[in-house]
Parts: sequence; C-alpha cells; structure tokens
Amino acid sequence: MNAITNISPDLSRRHFLGVSGVLVLGTCLPTRKAAALDVAADTFEPNLFLALDSDGTVRITTHRSEMGQGIRTALAQVVADELDADWSRITVVQAEGDAKYGDQNTDGSKSILLNYDRLRAAGASARLMLRQAAAKRWSVAVDTVTAVNHEVVHEGSGRRLGYGDLAGDAAALPVPGDAPLKKEAEHRFIGKGVTHVDAADIARGKGTFGADFRLPNMATAVVVRCPWLGGGVKNVGNKPTDEPGLVGIEILDPAPSAGPVFAPLGGVAVVAEDTWTAVRIAGQLDIEWTASPNQDFDSDVLRQSLRDALKAPGALVPNSAKGDVDAAFATGGTELEAVYETPFLSHAPMEPPVAVADVSEGRCTVNAPLQDPQSARGLVAQYLRVAPEKVSVTPTLLGGAFGRKSKPDFALEAVELSKRLNRPVRVQWLREDDIRHDYFHAASAQYHRAVIDEDGRPKAWLQRTAFPSITSVFAAQARDPAAWELDMGFSNLPYSVDNQRMEFAGIRPGIRVGWLRSVCNIFHAFSANVFADEMAAAVGRDPIEHRLSMFPASGKLKPPGQQPLPGHELDFGRLRHVVERVRELSAWNKPRPEGVGLGFAVHQSFNSYVATVLEASVAGGQPRVSNAYVVLDCGTYVNPDTCRAQMEGAVVFGLSLALYGDIGMKNGAVVQSNFHDYPMLRIAQAPATTVELVAPQGRLPAGVGEPGVPPVAPALSNALFAATGTRHRTLPIRT
Repeated sequence: MNAITNISPDLSRRHFLGVSGVLVLGTCLPTRKAAALDVAADTFEPNLFLALDSDGTVRITTHRSEMGQGIRTALAQVVADELDADWSRITVVQAEGDAKYGDQNTDGSKSILLNYDRLRAAGASARLMLRQAAAKRWSVAVDTVTAVNHEVVHEGSGRRLGYGDLAGDAAALPVPGDAPLKKEAEHRFIGKGVTHVDAADIARGKGTFGADFRLPNMATAVVVRCPWLGGGVKNVGNKPTDEPGLVGIEILDPAPSAGPVFAPLGGVAVVAEDTWTAVRIAGQLDIEWTASPNQDFDSDVLRQSLRDALKAPGALVPNSAKGDVDAAFATGGTELEAVYETPFLSHAPMEPPVAVADVSEGRCTVNAPLQDPQSARGLVAQYLRVAPEKVSVTPTLLGGAFGRKSKPDFALEAVELSKRLNRPVRVQWLREDDIRHDYFHAASAQYHRAVIDEDGRPKAWLQRTAFPSITSVFAAQARDPAAWELDMGFSNLPYSVDNQRMEFAGIRPGIRVGWLRSVCNIFHAFSANVFADEMAAAVGRDPIEHRLSMFPASGKLKPPGQQPLPGHELDFGRLRHVVERVRELSAWNKPRPEGVGLGFAVHQSFNSYVATVLEASVAGGQPRVSNAYVVLDCGTYVNPDTCRAQMEGAVVFGLSLALYGDIGMKNGAVVQSNFHDYPMLRIAQAPATTVELVAPQGRLPAGVGEPGVPPVAPALSNALFAATGTRHRTLPIRT
C-alpha cells in the first residue's frame, strides 16, 4: 500500500482541512460564470449553492455531511430564507468533496459559524437578481418590485411572476456583490423549527447510509486487523481452498506504528460476493502477526504514567501565570487538592465505518459516510498518485460519527482493494473492528490544588493536565499537548484568581488517538467543575452561588493561549446568564426527596455557553438520573428544534461516557469488543430532559453539536455527591 505522508503535526479541528481544503470566512460568495456552465438556458444558477429551474424547483447544494445533526436542513434554511422561497419547492443536493466549496469538514461545531453569512449572501443575491429580472421585463424600477414566497410582485400594478418564470431572465444578469440581507424580524425559516429534509426517508428506511450504497459488480471485503498498532501479517493459516462466493484474500501492509496519520491499519482482507461469506471466512482464519513497538502497550501503565506526571511541575502554559502561587500557598489557609482521571473512549457510532470505492480507467469514485469528503478526496488522490480531478468523493448519510468519520482510513482500504481487483469494493467494518481499532479519545489526568478563603473562593490555584496529544497521530516526534488542545477548557477557564499557574505534560500513546465529540473539553470541564464544587462544599456554600462569585459580572475573558475569533470572546455576562437561567429552570432551591441530589456544571466551548443541572440518586447500587435541565446560549441559531435535540443527545452521550465509557488495552490490544462490554445508555435509563435556548439578540452563530457534552459528567458527579456524600473523581463513575 502507499503511505500517507507530509501531514502537519499541529492540526486543530479548526485548521484541519486536508490536502485540498480551503478555509472560506466572511461573506465570500463563490459564483459561476454563465459561459462555463453546462446547464439549461432556463436554469438560474448564480452561485455554487443555489440553482432555480424553470418549473420553480430550487436546488440547494449543501457541502456538509449529514450525521443526524440536521445540517443539510439548516444550511438549506439559511439560503431559502434569504431567497424568500416556498419551502415545499426546495430540493437539497449533497455536494461532492471539492475545494471550490471552501471548508467541508463537518467537525468542530462550525458549519453554521463559518457559512451563515456566505449562504445568506447566496440567497439574497439570487432574490435581488429575480427582482431585477422582473423589473426589466415590466420596465419598472427595481425598488417597486418585491420577492415574497417564490413570487415576484410589482407593488403598483399587482402583477406577479413565479420564480421559475424568471429563471432564464435572471440567469443572464450579472451577480451582485452586495445584495441587501433581511432583518432578523423578516426571517421566515432562520430561527424557526423545520422538519429535517432527510427525516421522512430515514424513518421509512429509504435513506442511503454507507452500507446501503451499491454498485454493479460490487464485492464486499472484511478486514482482519492486527490487535496492536503497527503489526503486520506474518502468516495466514486455515485459508479456504474452494469456497463459493469467495473472491480472494488480500494482504494489506501495516500502517506505521508511530504517526500513522489516516493510513489504513493493514491486515488480511477477505473479499467475497456477499457480506456474510466475507465475515464467516474472516472468522476462520488463523493469522500470525509481526511484532511492533506497541505490542506491549497497557492502558493501566499509561494511566499510572499520567498520574506520575502530575507529581512534578509541568511545562507552563505561556502567559498563564498570575501572581505568586507558591507564596500564596505558603501563607496557609484552607487547602484543597485532588486528582481527576478519565479513560480512553471510543466513538462507537451506531453505524460502523464502511466505504464503497471504484478505481477504474484512471479514475476513482468513493461513496462513504465521511465527515470531510474534501480532505478525503485529497488523501485518496495522494494515495493513488493521481490529480484530485480524477477522484470523486461523495458522502452518504452518516449513522452517527462524533469525529470518527473525519478520518478516511476505511475509505482508503476500499480504494486499495478496488485498485487491486479492478472492480467496485465495499469495505465493511464490524462493530468489533470499530471499537478495537478506533482513533480513541485520549485518557487524561488532572491535578488541582487551591487555597481558599472563607467564602470558598481560591486565593491561589495550581492546575496541571496530562494526556496524549492528538498530534501524535500526525508525527512520530509529537508528545506534548498542542495549544489548541489546552484551549479546550484548561487555559481558558473563566475563574478570576489572583495567584494562578497552569501546567501541562504529554505522553506518547501506543494507539491512535483522535478528536471525539467536544474533545479535550470532556476531561477539562470534568475536573474544573467538580473541583469548584469541592470548594463550595468545603465552606458549606451553595454550588451555584459559589460559582457565580468566581467570575466577573461582565466583560470579556482574554485567555493566555490562542485567541478566539472576533465576536466570540468569552463573555462573562452571557456565562452568568445561563447559570442563572438553569438555576430557575431546574427549580434548584426546591427541596428534593432524601437520597436525591442536584448537581450543577457550566462550560463554554465552541463559542457557546451551556449550563446543566442533573437530578440523580442511587438505586440498587447504580446511579440513576431522573431529570436533566440544560440552558444553551449559542448566539444566532437556525433551527431551534435541532438545537434542543442536540442538547438532549448530548445528555445521553455524556451520561454514556460518564457511566460506562472505558476502553482498556492489554498487550497492545483493546479489551472491549461490542456493546456488551462498552455499553451505551439505554432508553429506559435516559432522563427527562428540559432545554431552554437563550434568545439570539443579534449575536454571532456558534457551535451546537458539541458544547452540550462537557457539563454532563461533572454535573452527575456533583449530583451524586449531593445525594450520597461520596465524591467521584474518576470516570466512569462506579458506585
């Protein structure tokens, strides 16, 4: 197999755009020149995202991947609103991976943040051109013509034309560069609940997910991979000699054991005419693997190394030190210290990785549940050593992803096998493959030490974090956490402390690590929120009142590390508001029955503010969460129903991690294999969840998919302390 090389080790999800990616910010609007278009003369296609046919059908192209978060609907809502279209006449088209669209990485909760202005401009420009076309036909001033609900109307005479009637005329006009946008009060779809465009097909079993995609003459492959990272195939025993339906058995070269990037892991591929034959034969093979430096990797040893790293001073977060922490500790007072730990985690989406590739006649097509088809396209082109124009990558629907499917290693497996066999090949991962060979969320350990005053506020606060960095996947020499990883809830904590020091340490992992929904915010929010709760408990103070006393009433945070995008600075007033709202929403001061406790946590991530209260108890030795209350401030939002659903999903996702998430490794191999030993929260365990959205008030849009997760685990730990008096500092929570 070919190697994937020359990938920068310093890649945050904000900046990771792959080989062919382009970041497009602001209101830059890609347009198409009429002379270059191969479209019907009566089709109006003013830009990449919008096309109007003469029958009035509006085709909106969405360049992000749909994984249940409703992004195809939200992006279409933005364009349709500014176009002032009839929603029933909208058709959504999935874009292929192509640099012309700008950033296509559906990751980092940034789809609306990066595209809101440019998609509004796309719709507004088309609306203005339709008005101009009607005004020209009627020989009237354009300012006497309005466009409303798929029609253009002349105010003086009442004459009207449908959008489709004007498609050909509008197509002949130049695209304006500064079409006026609607005011917030004029929005018909933005900020309104709209049923997801894919919902009906998905509910009826008609949606096309990765495993649903078929090509003529397609074979199916199941790959048996080495249990440890970097191992290759030494010998394959028990091969079938004459098996109906068997196409062949192929040996795939191993990925590099250090800095594997997104290269396929290698192994033994069983290719058959049907999935079951491939699965059955793969299970019969007797494979001897070669050694690798990761063969002895043990997660317990790594976690002990993380704990040991916290015992000594670490590297200082640049510009983070304030005052003199050591001197403040020397003065004495009420002192607290604690270590918090989180394990390796798997994404475990309901749909395991799968990809269909067809390499033939110097070209390659890939159809797969990919979060970033554009970077996948570039990597496939690099892998095959062809120009990107020879590669087409189209995302199917994604049955969950959480960051896993932004890595196209499984698509490259299909590409390699299709190239060898000269026919379309579908590579199907099994659930066991997914859990054992993931890009795992990093294990971590945090140390907090503080001396507090009589109100529980810290006079001095020492913070240390240790975890293997995601950059270790991109470079063999990478070790320490990157600045953008520290900016996820560690270096940008909002608490005001006169004497403060933030230190960090890294460690080389023996597995692939990667970003998982909310990334480092998971463990940083856990430790900071539980430690703040411990401060309040030490002086007998209400946790919410204590938290409000720890940051200013107003103003903006200037963190020591990477600065936020303009307009997205942490606003203390907004942070306080979600805290105060969740206190009211949860009836925080209302007495609960004995044995029932309330836990609170708040966190800002992906430019959004989320405050969460959980109501929990212990029954039969197991934690039980009966109610969850969430307040979200994400600035301007497109679909409030989606926002609420994302918070509800975040509660389920966060509780699954807090109660069950634990990936262990022995002798380089993952111990867990399926949902029986890596369980998810079941429907009967899910709490009743109440979500409140803060009104946009003209603020910039921010993230929604990820920021609901970080407060869940600490809120649960704090609730169980309130219910039982037992403090949980290690995840998953064991009672």
